[in-house]
Amino acid sequence: MGRRVRALGPVLALVVVAGGGCTDAPTQSEAAWEPVTLPGPGRVVTLTGTPEGLLVGRYDEDARERASLHELRADGRSGQVEMDTLWEWAGREAELSSVDSGPAGTVALGGHRAGAHGNVRWTVWSGDRQRVVEQPQPFETFGGWDAGGLTGVAVSRAGPMILGSRVSASKQGLDVAVWRPRGERWVMTPRPGSALRATAERQPSPGAVAALPDGYLAVGWVTELEPSIHDVAVAWTARSPGGPWREITLPAEGAGIARGGAVACAADHCTVAGRRDDDVVVWRLPLTDGTPGAASTATTVAADALRTQSPTLAVVAGRVDTAAYGERDTTRVVRLATEPEATDLSGRLVAMAEEPSGAVVLATTDGSGTSRAWRSTR
Repeated sequence: MGRRVRALGPVLALVVVAGGGCTDAPTQSEAAWEPVTLPGPGRVVTLTGTPEGLLVGRYDEDARERASLHELRADGRSGQVEMDTLWEWAGREAELSSVDSGPAGTVALGGHRAGAHGNVRWTVWSGDRQRVVEQPQPFETFGGWDAGGLTGVAVSRAGPMILGSRVSASKQGLDVAVWRPRGERWVMTPRPGSALRATAERQPSPGAVAALPDGYLAVGWVTELEPSIHDVAVAWTARSPGGPWREITLPAEGAGIARGGAVACAADHCTVAGRRDDDVVVWRLPLTDGTPGAASTATTVAADALRTQSPTLAVVAGRVDTAAYGERDTTRVVRLATEPEATDLSGRLVAMAEEPSGAVVLATTDGSGTSRAWRSTR
């Protein structure tokens, strides 16, 4: 891989050596990561930072109830989050895809692909960091003829929400869709504004969502169909799940494909990881009173690195922003400090999150389903 230097925000610069495979010898930056043991059986599928520690979501195909949540606390102690499963079919089989915890509680989203058509049967658990209870939903809540997919969950002071997609009322394509709880039922909000709607000229697609102190930041892309087909990376923000949602362009001049695929927020900024053609890039959005401002120019994390249309991306926003990407059996993680450090870790990237101390924990899995995890040491 080549080297690129670009500005990241007003005071941060990035120079990264990017590569597609593991290095033959340990790099100097490997000292910045140490193995860490995460609690629970099965393979790691989600990691979620909390004020007290880290929530670890796992999937154990040999267990009667395959999904589990454990909390690794800041003092090193760990404990299991009780998961009450009420739906024998979906709940017991589901693999967690997104977990978030905030002032309005803890929500876990999971799904199981089965049936004659191989559709995902989605289910949701809600509660706190001691106990979550499944809320079985009618199939049409997230499925049915108008189903798109579910992207993730975010919990802010405004409450929890689920981001996904749904066939547009105009039948022009898939709208970006938002669900929020009403009692035990999750209901899709009324069509939440033109920024999330599909038209004959533009098709929006969600990539990830994060909670702001008083709202939400979703990222993804808009496929513009005129004058030629290309993808524009965007973010959408709102204080309420029902909107109004404001669209923010993530600059990627000259790109045919630009997509936001992961997002995380700190107290003063949010960081988005995505792609610009075959490059892995990040954008930085400042927060003023909790409101996202204009995004910085895309900063290249890895040049000409991507070989598939759906790479796995993860990002952490904090004292030191961290981006990771993976295709196949190697994960590259980059600490975006003044002198950035790029490290190759074995296994396919699964998830990444920040602990209360500011340390970053990253999990991968190999072809046999065995998970490994590392913690940043600086």
